[in-house]
Amino acid sequence: MSLKKFIIALVCSIGFLSCEDILEVPDISQQSVNLLAPSDGSILDVNAISLNWEDVDEATGYSVQVATPNFENAAQIILDSVIEIDTLGYLPTQLQQSLFNGSYEWRVKAFNSGFETLYTGNAFQVNGDEDLDLTPPNTPQLVSPGNGSDTSNTEVEFTWNREDVSGTTERDSIFIYSDESLQDLTTKALGANKAHTGSLSAGTYYWFVQAFDAAGNESNASNTFNFTVNN
Repeated sequence: MSLKKFIIALVCSIGFLSCEDILEVPDISQQSVNLLAPSDGSILDVNAISLNWEDVDEATGYSVQVATPNFENAAQIILDSVIEIDTLGYLPTQLQQSLFNGSYEWRVKAFNSGFETLYTGNAFQVNGDEDLDLTPPNTPQLVSPGNGSDTSNTEVEFTWNREDVSGTTERDSIFIYSDESLQDLTTKALGANKAHTGSLSAGTYYWFVQAFDAAGNESNASNTFNFTVNN
């Protein structure tokens, strides 16, 4: 999108102008996305893959997908991402993705508010580190203190469950906040054997746990529980 049209669109979106007679959505449906890398048939000796393509004039976003071994016989859709133009008019034409060794196909299509192109795709092979750990730890499941519970003990024992994943060493981090919006961090600590004990003053607290491994993978954060320490 040109800078002029982007500014007009921004002004219209905040209600300063009626845009029906100002903006005409360009038809990009006959264009195609030129994929740069990985090129079709390439063999990569790294697992951290950079997907790169050329920009399409008048596009406001891209749909990027990766499948294994290909889209016609997809065993798994590895990536299904939408990239859209930001408020400053910046639209990326690159995406990073870590992949296990194997065969893949990736494809991109461009779109704007009225039209879209067809997908353009390339097949490639990843032949990197056979021992690479790309599997994140499982999401921790909180046990105690139970959600909405009360305790008169200022020495609080936190426990949770999480099944370990084979691979690199995993660890759990616990986060304890004194406000519901999770802005005032009271405690951040490493758990040991799915547990942590800490001293807290009277008040209401909010806590969750997230797991990490030595390869840099991280789990989703657990649900957030709240509990109250009484005087």
